[in-house]
Amino acid sequence: MYIDPYIVGIFFGDGVTYKTKHGAYCVWIDQKDKNKGILESEVIPRLKKMGLKVYFYSYYAKADRTLKWRVLTYSKELYMAIRSISRRIAEYFSTLSDKDATQFIAGFFDAEGTKTDRIVIYNQNLELLKIVKQRLINLSIQNPHIYRFGSIYGLQIYCKRSVKKFLELIPSCRLKVRLSG
Repeated sequence: MYIDPYIVGIFFGDGVTYKTKHGAYCVWIDQKDKNKGILESEVIPRLKKMGLKVYFYSYYAKADRTLKWRVLTYSKELYMAIRSISRRIAEYFSTLSDKDATQFIAGFFDAEGTKTDRIVIYNQNLELLKIVKQRLINLSIQNPHIYRFGSIYGLQIYCKRSVKKFLELIPSCRLKVRLSG
């Protein structure tokens, strides 16, 4: 099964794989109401293009008292692939072409990123962030730095020229909304 690199990136950041006690293989991603557009414009069409049946619904998350949206699919093949790739995510990313790497980074950013006067991608996987940092440098995005924030790390891009280049190269849904809004 071919898995869209954007889907791998967003699922690595915010996705869940779960096998029910009845043997169903579930893969889902949740987003807060403000990020519903990511699911509608990127995740759902890409999963459907992969030939998967998709369930899209909202629910109230009691833990953080917010309305969330979920994209859910039942697929043993996707479940197994996502779990396998996640265990070796740095290796997977290092094999991607530049085009596929920008798609992965877009999904990863949509799950784990923020943009203010800088770009930051947060994650616990330091090895992956180091490889992403090197790929960004290879794509002419200069001076990215990795900082530790408690138990997680942040890959930061704060040079204005590099932020502009990131915005040009990385087809993130969240960044498109910010640029047009």
